[in-house]
Amino acid sequence: MAETGPGARALSVGQEALWFLYWMAPESPAYNVQAALRIRGPLDEDRVRRALRTVVERHDVLRSTFADTPAGPRRLVGAPESVTLRVREAPGVTEDSRIVKAVREFGDTPFDLTGEGTCRALLLRSAPDDAVLVVSTHHIVTDATSQWLLLQELLDAYAADGATSPAPLKRGYDDYVTQEQELLAGPRRERLQEFWREFTEGAVAAELLPDRPRGEDRPGVFNGATCELRIPDALLPQLRETARRSGVTGFALLLGVFQTLVHRYTGRTDFLIGCPTTARSGPGMRQVVGYLVNTLVLPARFTATTTFEEAAGQAQRQVMSAMKHIGYPYALLAGEDRYGSRNPPVRMAFTMVAPSRLEPLLQKVTEAAAHGTRTEYGGLSVELVDVPQLEGQFDISVEMRQSASSLTAVFRYATDLFDEGTVRRLLDHYVHLLTAAVADPGAPVSQPTLIDTGELDALLALGAADDW
Repeated sequence: MAETGPGARALSVGQEALWFLYWMAPESPAYNVQAALRIRGPLDEDRVRRALRTVVERHDVLRSTFADTPAGPRRLVGAPESVTLRVREAPGVTEDSRIVKAVREFGDTPFDLTGEGTCRALLLRSAPDDAVLVVSTHHIVTDATSQWLLLQELLDAYAADGATSPAPLKRGYDDYVTQEQELLAGPRRERLQEFWREFTEGAVAAELLPDRPRGEDRPGVFNGATCELRIPDALLPQLRETARRSGVTGFALLLGVFQTLVHRYTGRTDFLIGCPTTARSGPGMRQVVGYLVNTLVLPARFTATTTFEEAAGQAQRQVMSAMKHIGYPYALLAGEDRYGSRNPPVRMAFTMVAPSRLEPLLQKVTEAAAHGTRTEYGGLSVELVDVPQLEGQFDISVEMRQSASSLTAVFRYATDLFDEGTVRRLLDHYVHLLTAAVADPGAPVSQPTLIDTGELDALLALGAADDW
């Protein structure tokens, strides 16, 4: 096992990086992860507490604190009662905007990883038959999949209320850490290093021209905000058909067009984009809660004649090649100064969330949210509370949220670098290029104009003679 003493557990490489980032800005909520559901109907408080206890006992990462030791940073496992349910009475708080504000305030409260731990839960009651259940966790012990797994298990335990117990976990987070340690201590490490060196050779991290210069006081970016836009519904079948005809996945098409956007904005022909991807591999890992994400570093290469179809095809090939070498931790790609590097492998990221049948709760609430409705789960009437989070980890981080009937582009950005107007324009241009890609996949990516008549008039006005 990955231990150095009683109750002390070794960290994964990704956790070590997050531990370093935590100490750079312990007051920052940039690495807090929230998941929240609004529940209509009577909800038994004590029963929720018992359900929370069941989940916390099942996943020891939730009751962890962290400490520096002579052997390096370690995770210390605490007692199940260290994670408690906080109840807040909020009569009359029924408007969506006020609920989101209350949930965000709870989620943005900094964690003390050395004392309080990594997880907290809230029951926000606006009426006897109207409440919001929130689980907030630090990224060092969770990821997006884990967060929804927690809520799903919480509702399952609430429904069972001790009558049945969940099946025992076959593996735990320590097994993942041990597997990573064995890989890095073995001969495959050198082969992985060589692959990533050759794979990314000649390309640098994509970087947009910011509205404000990058600060030199700390390498990380921690202050952020979110802009999002639902892709026009009429465009979705066209995107699917274009991907099918081009022989690529929908994700590869979306990624290829985003890389096109970066190419058009920067003029660079060789650059790197990050792709956060699940590291849940092997039997028994799907039900494990923990930081199980690795960021693939994908090179994008353009010429003067690259078409949308070629960009999508290239994106698919790069993703497939990278996935075969996913075991090598992203944090190691920055070299010896991997945690404090001012030149990280990537400054921009792109990913996609597409719930599957293996995630029934997330699938149900995501689809219901696309139609502005509620759904049923475990005998409860539930609906998604969508709260902006994980902002400021990258310059720009794009999350494409997909349901059976909708697709939403979520652009998170560093407010130290960019204004909201800049990011909204970037988002609009992304949709414009998606539209151009489905209209003519064989057209050069350089062909569509990104400046509309209004923007062109404004630019021309800046150079008018009577302004001097």
